[in-house]
Amino acid sequence: MKNFISFSSALWVTTNLLLGFVLLLPISIISWLMPLPVVSRGSTFIADHIYRTAVKLDTFWMQRVLGIELVIKGNPNTQQTPVVICNHQSWFDIPLVQQVITGNGPIIKFLVKREIVWVPIIGWICLVLNFPRLSRGKKNGTGESDFSIIQKASKGHGKTSGALLIFPEGTRFTESKRVNQKVPYRHLLKPKTGGLKMIKQHANIDTNLVDITIDYHQKNVHIWNCLRADPAKITITLEHYSLAEIDDIQTWLNNRWLEKDQLLSRG
Repeated sequence: MKNFISFSSALWVTTNLLLGFVLLLPISIISWLMPLPVVSRGSTFIADHIYRTAVKLDTFWMQRVLGIELVIKGNPNTQQTPVVICNHQSWFDIPLVQQVITGNGPIIKFLVKREIVWVPIIGWICLVLNFPRLSRGKKNGTGESDFSIIQKASKGHGKTSGALLIFPEGTRFTESKRVNQKVPYRHLLKPKTGGLKMIKQHANIDTNLVDITIDYHQKNVHIWNCLRADPAKITITLEHYSLAEIDDIQTWLNNRWLEKDQLLSRG
């Protein structure tokens, strides 16, 4: 029965994503073929509503059908162009962040790995919505390429409504990764500062930073379990900062991760 519930939830989410992709694809093509301001505004308006509808449908399933209790702590985001950072434990993090940010605010734009475009449906949507795609590799030139991509995304951020989401850890948390990194945290991996540094350098000076901590209240979080409401309770804590008030990103991010780790330890 548990696997049946997970399968049904996966089918719901996949259908929702696929429908969104089918609706977004022609809009993206028209916008690309007709690069006119009026067409761009119209395409953005329609895409925004498709995105929001998809988020509402996932939230309905998550809370009303599965019965997951979401405990939200902290003030909701009220800004239209915030930068959002979050700890990363599962693919299930994404609909949770979308719920607390897009549910009452702007849609979310992701800094994603370039390889994700090959993931069926999810990758295609990232491609259609033109999310900034990073190589995150060690080959010659990939660092410079990522630098340019983040720089472009940072300079454009703030001109139109949208939250820019970064997972500073760069990958999902596992106990083996934590041990290999030899980090001073019990529930987190080492945060990377490159993307946030670039955004601070080029984004508007009054940009708001929303720091989200997701606590599943259990170890070894897996999306297949989350799709059957295991855990049945998830706590999401939001804290707000101003990019202009952060002098050293490395020091600030390290301190924040220590505080987040303590918060997760208490949970």
